[in-house]
Amino acid sequence: MSHNIHCNKRLIFLSLLVILTLVFSCRKEEDSQLQTQIHFSGTSFWECSLMEINEDTTMHFYLFSISQDGKVLSGDVYVRDSLTPEEGIIQGKVKEDSVFFTAYFPDDEYNFYFNGILEDIDNETYLGGNLKSELLSGSPEEEMQVLISPSLEFNCPDFFPTNPYVFRKVNSSGHPGDSAVIFIHGMTGDLTHWDNVLAQLSDDFRKKYDVYLFQYNWKDSININGKILLDSITEAGLSNPIIIAHSMGGLVARAYIANEGETALLVTLGTPHLGSPLAKMANIICFMNYPGSQDLRPDGNFIQKLLTNEYDIQNREKYVVYGGQMKGKFKIVKFKIKWIWAEDYYNIVDKVGYDAFIFFGSPANDGLVPITSAFFEGYDILERKPLLEWVDHKNLRNPDIATEVMDYINSL
Repeated sequence: MSHNIHCNKRLIFLSLLVILTLVFSCRKEEDSQLQTQIHFSGTSFWECSLMEINEDTTMHFYLFSISQDGKVLSGDVYVRDSLTPEEGIIQGKVKEDSVFFTAYFPDDEYNFYFNGILEDIDNETYLGGNLKSELLSGSPEEEMQVLISPSLEFNCPDFFPTNPYVFRKVNSSGHPGDSAVIFIHGMTGDLTHWDNVLAQLSDDFRKKYDVYLFQYNWKDSININGKILLDSITEAGLSNPIIIAHSMGGLVARAYIANEGETALLVTLGTPHLGSPLAKMANIICFMNYPGSQDLRPDGNFIQKLLTNEYDIQNREKYVVYGGQMKGKFKIVKFKIKWIWAEDYYNIVDKVGYDAFIFFGSPANDGLVPITSAFFEGYDILERKPLLEWVDHKNLRNPDIATEVMDYINSL
């Protein structure tokens, strides 16, 4: 009897030992899996272009987000392949160090499947792996290796340092301070953006006007920048200067005027007088994620207040505006749809902006600003110059491309 009890105790002990060994082994394996399992923090934004050999012929351009809940991935995805955007969803999972997800669109033709891993390249994280899509060759089994990039949001601090404020005289005409011309750069810009224009100022212009450059912190609120411009002009002893401004610089000038600043003439190049809807895409277009950039929202507080400001309204009879327009077309080459830009000088940022406008109905635009906004449509101003067709936003200040603008400046 005692022998049986001893055997039973031994059996129970051995059973417990086996169970504990299995438990600890499983926990160790789970811990190991947790250590190697991919984790997407919050919502991350990604982009992927399937390009042809010619870099100016984008075949498909994807923007998408990824969010993780445990091992499950979800998100939204957009593709540019027609004059209207296609919107779909992302569904997938993570398994240890691998990522698997499928993009589903209402039109199945755009669906794709991705499997790969997170890769670190030059201290930047990418999704590298294989993508399957019928778009590649008409076969769902066709596969290609791709590198999916994080959106530009992750690079903003490196790409766009904060500008110090500078108000600099670069030409002396010998005339008193009531014959000054001030050049103001645009968003993401600085003083150097006017180098080519300054080099092509005529001798008559230089003899007639003192020339100043104003560099501002475009990341800060536009109203603050306008007040600093007012202080700078006052300190320099200038009265009624002519202001020539590109993009956001035109709104800085109007903020100066709204704070009771005086001007003889305001000439704007691609200024979003009515705002730009791209400001709503701060999570994807990185330079829209600052207070100054957010002031460009058409429905935002800054634009709406500026439109009703009494000093701005009184001075609109002195506003001359220029606007440009990017163009291109779809073309079928070897049974594939290609987007062909009208000009090869278009700036890459303007190309991305042009693509993003499809999410807002594809209004005619210069890459960053709708034509209706650049032309201040719906409001009485001094003059709207003829549309500069095929001139993108950046090149509105390029005297070799926007020759009409340079000729007008020299005629002042």
